[in-house]
This record gives sequence, structure tokens and C-alpha cells, in this order.
Amino acid sequence: MMLDVQGVAVWLPGVVAIGALVGGVAGLFGVGGGFLLTPALVVLFDVPLQTAVGTGLCLVVGTSTSALLRHRAGGRGELRIDALLLAGALLGPEAGTRLLGALAEAGDLTLPGVGPRPAVRVAVEGTYALVLGGLALLVWRKARTQVDVLRALRPGPLAAHGLGPRLPLPGAGLSGVPTVTTAWIGALLGVLSGLLGIGAGVVLNPILLFGFGLPVQQVVATGLVPLLASAAAGTVSHASRGHVHLGLACALLAGSTIAAQFGALATRRLPASALARANAALMLLGAGAVLWDVLARSGARP
Repeated sequence: MMLDVQGVAVWLPGVVAIGALVGGVAGLFGVGGGFLLTPALVVLFDVPLQTAVGTGLCLVVGTSTSALLRHRAGGRGELRIDALLLAGALLGPEAGTRLLGALAEAGDLTLPGVGPRPAVRVAVEGTYALVLGGLALLVWRKARTQVDVLRALRPGPLAAHGLGPRLPLPGAGLSGVPTVTTAWIGALLGVLSGLLGIGAGVVLNPILLFGFGLPVQQVVATGLVPLLASAAAGTVSHASRGHVHLGLACALLAGSTIAAQFGALATRRLPASALARANAALMLLGAGAVLWDVLARSGARP
């Protein structure tokens, strides 16, 4: 059972299985799963990078919607901070998509000891590895050194300082968060979404937890709203450029939507430290996969 994706034969059952994994991660960590999906499509199935990014964002819309409904049914999430993040999360993906297109037209780069590689893969996968690797080390370190992560971090440095008037978050136990700083964070997350296809959650959730000091259960549900917004905006932007493969997206969604529900339910039963360490391990896996792809694998498609 094979699926043709721009001239690449992709094994359909494998795609469904990857979709189920991504859906479970989305529900468990509130990160959409895009940080695993993009390298999985590129490294395991050799899908062209721009198609992997665009189709990955399309899947993030489905998984994040499913997980968000489950979390909202449980009364979790801080909508006030979501409102500050939404404008940037909606506008940023277009800038990221344009940057990805410019990189795709830049030709090849010759890496010392490695040889020529498409510039778009070097830039995107290198950024991907740095972002995921740095976040993974931060999350793992905090999970190891803090027995009570929430108590040690509240309020976080971004909640205590920053630009603009402060918005109180009594439901999260915070006196306030700076509005201008939070809005700019949303814009940066939107750009990363359009460029890397990772949604916003994988970067936003550590910011909410370690930067603002939100409870980990609230972090997961809160991060899903701007994640959904940035993924939807990024999907539209990439689809207008022909970077979304509907057959591939449907196969991924078939495995992801149900798995996202189980992941959301598991969030309530696992301790915060276990969630943090599992999230860090998955981010390191994604970072290692893209580094191997750009440095060790030859003949990769752009």
C-alpha cells in the first residue's frame, strides 16, 4: 500500500502509524506533534521538505483541535494569555513561509567534510536541531533539579519582568504577565511555525512553564490555542503555494485524531516531572534525526 507524494512512494501504513504517534504526543504534551512529524516525513519517507512542513502543519490543526476539545472539557487552559499570543500566532506564519521559499531558491551549500547540501535543508534542519536540542536540555535540567517545578518557578522571569501593562492571571496564581512581551513571543512562534512546521507548542510550552510559571496541566491546555491558530494560518499559507498534500494529510489524520484523545487523558494521570522528561527525550530524538539527515545522509531531496 503506497502513496505517491510528488514522485516519492510513501508506505501508507507507516504514515498512519506516525500519525498515531504524533496525535498521542499532541494530547499528552499539548505541542501538536509537529516537531516529530516533520523529521519523520523527511528522514523516514524522504518527503520533500516544503511538503513535509506544509502537510505537517495541516495535521497539527487536526491533532491540536482534538486535544484542545478534550482539555477544555476538563476546564483546563488560561484563555487570557492566549488572547495576547493570538495576533502574532496568526500573522507570523506568513513571514516564516516566505522565508522558507527564499531558502528553497538559494541552491546548495558546501559543508566542510560533508559536501553539498540544499541550503534550505541546512538552514531549516540546523535551526530545528538547535531549537529542539536547547529546549530539551532546559526541560530535562529543570525536571531533574526541581522536585516541585511549579513552586520553584512561580512567578517566572517573564511574569516578573517585561514590557507593557500587566494582565492578571488569578486562575494560574500569577499577579500578572506583561502584555507587549507576550504579544512579541506570539509573533516569534508564528514565524517558527511557518518556517519549521512545528506549530507553536514545542517552543511555547517551556516558555509558559519556565518563563511565566504556569502549572504544567494549565500549560498543556493553554499552549494548544495559539498552536491551533498558528498551524491553521501556516496551513493556509503553505497550501496557497502547493505545499500541502491532501492524501498524505488524510492518512496522518486517520491515526492521529483518536490517539490525541488518549494522550490528553493521560496528562491528568502522569506527574509533572515524568511529562517534562518524556517531552525532553522526544525533542532530543527529533533534533538528532534532523542532524543525521543533513550531515550524514547523501542524496536527500530538497
